Amino acid sequence: MLSLLIEVLTDGDVFVDVGANAGYFAVPIAKIVGSSGRVHAFEPAADVAEQLRRGARMHGVEPWMTVHELALGSGDGSTHLRADPEHPEDSTKRSLFMWNGPTVAEVAVRSFDGLVAAGAVDLSSGLHAVKIDVEGAEMHVLTGMQRTLERDRPRMIVVETIESHLRRAGSTVVAINAFLRDLGYVAMNDARVARPLELNAVFVPA
Repeated sequence: MLSLLIEVLTDGDVFVDVGANAGYFAVPIAKIVGSSGRVHAFEPAADVAEQLRRGARMHGVEPWMTVHELALGSGDGSTHLRADPEHPEDSTKRSLFMWNGPTVAEVAVRSFDGLVAAGAVDLSSGLHAVKIDVEGAEMHVLTGMQRTLERDRPRMIVVETIESHLRRAGSTVVAINAFLRDLGYVAMNDARVARPLELNAVFVPA
């Protein structure tokens, strides 16, 4: 997925990483878009957001990477971020929809469209690619950025599509496919990539 995103991004582009964790996608892509580009990385957990900032400093991309220490959703509010009870130390498995896991923190939730409208996210140069990996809340994030996707039509949208995770947040893989299809996007099939896209889907403009 990283290689697919890098193929569609270039110097000066804007990338949004929702569920950035420690920066596996955000940091190398920041190197691709360069100082004339911008990476907006969303990571609600304070401990992991600090790891992300340290990684950005270490790799020299901090000046053009903005770390937003909040969760994205369909609207504004706050909720509990919880760890996976079976893997409590694994920060990649934390979720807003993990009802039986230990609470990591209470986190702010904002809609992406609202942040753009308020000027908290600057998309004056457009939006060229998006990655969303939020342990089930993917549909909520997409709903909250619908106006931006319609306006800017990024070249690629990568979405984690684990059915069990989506269902605990009240959604399905079918619903995500339908939502993006209505916005004029199609899913790349495995025949168009070098390796199967396990547990994720990559959407491009139709």
